[in-house]
Amino acid sequence: MTDEGPADSDPAPGGPPDSRTRADDHDEGRGSYESRACWLAALAAMAIGALLLPGTLDFPLDDAWIHLSYAKSLRLGDGASYNPGDHELGFSSPLWMLLLSVWPIEGDPVRPVQLLGLLLHGLTAWVAAHLALCLARRRATLERPVPVLSLTLLAGVLTAAHPGLVQSSVSGMEVSLCAALSLAVAWAMMEGRVGTAAVTGALAVWARPEALGFVLLLAAVLAPWRWRATERGATVRAPIAAAVSAVVALVVWLSYCQAMQGQWWPNTQVVKGPGGGLGGLTYLAERVLPWQPWLVGLTGVVLLALALRRDLCERRPELLALLVAATGTWVAIAITRPLEPALLFYLRRYFIPFAAAFCVVLPFGLPLTRRWLAVGLVLPVALVCGLQIDSAYARSQAQRGDTHQVHTAVGKYLAAQLPPDARVAVEGAGANRYFTPRSMTLIDLVGLNDHETAAWTHVSNERKMCRFIERQPTHFAIPAHWVGDFSQAFAFRPLARFDDPVYTQGDPPFFHTVVVLEVVAVEPRWAARCEQ
Repeated sequence: MTDEGPADSDPAPGGPPDSRTRADDHDEGRGSYESRACWLAALAAMAIGALLLPGTLDFPLDDAWIHLSYAKSLRLGDGASYNPGDHELGFSSPLWMLLLSVWPIEGDPVRPVQLLGLLLHGLTAWVAAHLALCLARRRATLERPVPVLSLTLLAGVLTAAHPGLVQSSVSGMEVSLCAALSLAVAWAMMEGRVGTAAVTGALAVWARPEALGFVLLLAAVLAPWRWRATERGATVRAPIAAAVSAVVALVVWLSYCQAMQGQWWPNTQVVKGPGGGLGGLTYLAERVLPWQPWLVGLTGVVLLALALRRDLCERRPELLALLVAATGTWVAIAITRPLEPALLFYLRRYFIPFAAAFCVVLPFGLPLTRRWLAVGLVLPVALVCGLQIDSAYARSQAQRGDTHQVHTAVGKYLAAQLPPDARVAVEGAGANRYFTPRSMTLIDLVGLNDHETAAWTHVSNERKMCRFIERQPTHFAIPAHWVGDFSQAFAFRPLARFDDPVYTQGDPPFFHTVVVLEVVAVEPRWAARCEQ
């Protein structure tokens, strides 16, 4: 195995010049078709993702507006701040926030950000196809031809049609960015591109910290295997470079958090607390695995097994590395994050970027000689993809309606109806911050954008209430069922309410109401208690 390309790409030594020329012309033409297959996969990805664009002009999660708020702050010269100059840590994807800050997001940013997501989804499919192309070329010999074009196209199209990746492409979140970078670092490792592996390893971690597990597991399989196989040089240095740069990138990100707010993690990690342990595997089994077409289609499991068996028989580590990295990262996310079974896309998005690895491995399990059997094995997976994309569209529409009704509409109301210097305590911290003027102070009651509130989340409810009193809010925009808790310390006058009869962020859906309240007074007993 070498890094120069497929074993049959060089002309036969000693052959007549005209035969070598014809062979070169044939290989050049074949390479052109294979390259076009990568671009076809990218176009298919963008076209499939665009099917989810019609409908409510919003994002399925308010978290998309949080990253946009920080990007807007950067553009205005306030640094990565929630309120001007506070340098809070409310974003968990620094690379996505930086990318949004240079993307055209003036005015209504929904369509521009969705376009960016579609482009990144196309890039993910392109990299998946290119990775499959490189792996297929390594396996192609004169004695054992490999359908390189078919494997390339199938890997790219399966990635393009993966329902989780499709839904994420228009979500306004960093999922497609992380997916593209994760596949890119895998390609760089396997091709021995040391510099590219180092750069993409770091960028993947800055896109999502969970990518660190994917990079380290890839390196843990590839480097020792290739060292024992005496495939040293760049093929061993690339996995090591990727692993080292990924760790350094995480250290840089944690150091930034420590320098800004004296804590080692973003606020979201502090608020959510430690993971649920082995119980998190239940979420993986109930909310993530049923959305994998290769698993639901059943024949995909057969293809993965055949691909892995064939590679292990030939003593090749690449497909094993991809499967170990993707599966291991999923398990690590499940046991290190608190996962609420009722929540859907909000939590499933952490797993989605690494689903593309299975789409790359699956085509290599196809029978090489029996086309009818290959079609029979792929067809169930393709049918499940189609059905799940239709379901993803319906879910995405419902969730975008949720965000628009109880987040975006509220934020626009606050901007239009409240004084520009109001101090508003909010539960939904994204759209409310993005649409209100920067002169208006927003107080995040959850703590995702307030490190002091986050620090008290798992310690003292009384201290948290005093923290809110200290912030001197003039208004509240909170879920209706929160009013009773805050009425202990504040006297309110109702201003507006926003109803969502079928709130679909959780399962089962429920009636959800957000109310806007004016603070009339602080209860004297609470004021005295907090002074003590």
